[in-house]
Amino acid sequence: MKFYEMMVNQKINSIKRDELMKIGRQYGVVLSEEHAGKIAVLLNGKNLNIFDEVQRRKVLQDIESITGKKTALQIESLFNQLT
Repeated sequence: MKFYEMMVNQKINSIKRDELMKIGRQYGVVLSEEHAGKIAVLLNGKNLNIFDEVQRRKVLQDIESITGKKTALQIESLFNQLT
């Protein structure tokens, strides 16, 4: 299980705007290029552990301030599926 967590966290901590948009389209999350870019900057290099509930909640609050509540809830759903 630790290996899976490491892989997921590594991907999230290094995701690029275009990758984020592609994943969003796959899961029905509509992101503008601007929002995807801001989220990628937020996530990159932060050593975020989305399996830690406190860290996940904090980053979701930050994402909500960028995209709004509806999109943040969709992203939260994706995080929940991953964890």
